[in-house]
Amino acid sequence: MKVVAVPSIPSKIARALYSGADSVLNSLLDFRPELWGLPPFQDWVGKALPIEPWYLGGPVIKGFGRGSKVLGIPTANLPTAALGSQLSQHVCGIYLGWAGLSNRGVYKMVMSVGWNPFFDNAAKTVEPWLLHDFPDDFYGEELRLIVVGYIRPEANFSSLELLIERIHEDAEIAKAALDLLPFSSYQDDKFLTTPLAKQ
Repeated sequence: MKVVAVPSIPSKIARALYSGADSVLNSLLDFRPELWGLPPFQDWVGKALPIEPWYLGGPVIKGFGRGSKVLGIPTANLPTAALGSQLSQHVCGIYLGWAGLSNRGVYKMVMSVGWNPFFDNAAKTVEPWLLHDFPDDFYGEELRLIVVGYIRPEANFSSLELLIERIHEDAEIAKAALDLLPFSSYQDDKFLTTPLAKQ
């Protein structure tokens, strides 16, 4: 028998409890049966797994300053304090979905949720990258997100170059997958463009 463990409360202290498992996953989203000689799941679409959509939004704030300066990837950070209950319900990883700015339009996006092991964040964060070239910043504007798919678990990298390379791979996966059903069906959701006060 092979054993795959999914700890209910992952922590460094609890790691020893799962040392007998053949593999330890953060979530069942990461279980790939074909790695264990079983038939693969048929629900992956364009290298992404459809999930029950989750909706979140808030004003765009200044983050760590590393997105554009260090990575060359401008992320639109949301205030995590107001999203605490939502974040606690979702596993760390890389997701895809749609982003709406009421005065600008709707865009494809790829997003990390977690502690970002490479930078060792002190708190769990949401860092969406809108896959569009904007001529200026939009701090303070209301950003609406519909997260519709899962790409991969959060991971650490041995170098900044490998991290950047993987982020761009995630972006290409998101761009392609969001043209496919069921992901594409959320592009016209009114949540993306309706100001919060009018809902």
